[in-house]
Amino acid sequence: MAQEQTHSESSLLDKFERARDSLWGAPGFQRRNSTITSQGFSFIPQGTWIVETIRTDDDVAIFLQVIDKDGGQRTVLPGKVASAIYSQYKSIMSKRKSVRAKHAAETRKSRGIVPFQKKQE
Repeated sequence: MAQEQTHSESSLLDKFERARDSLWGAPGFQRRNSTITSQGFSFIPQGTWIVETIRTDDDVAIFLQVIDKDGGQRTVLPGKVASAIYSQYKSIMSKRKSVRAKHAAETRKSRGIVPFQKKQE
């Protein structure tokens, strides 16, 4: 016997496709996607992640799908959320780069290496 979907389940599934379809082929349309298979970590179960970013002249959205042993889920991250994630990532990576550069400078100093010294001709 076929399993009947409730109205709210049908609406959630359709929302993903409707949002994707509303951006597909719009002016300035660009699309990138990646499929990532995780082997499982302490807090992330083993699964497959499909990340698709669609950008148009007017909008950007990330379409996220995950399939694991418990089934699948799909969600749409709107432009403001995508921007917040990007901004946070950029900030964290910039800070880490600075920390690594300071550590490398300290290591060079402790070894007696003078940085950026011009060669004598």
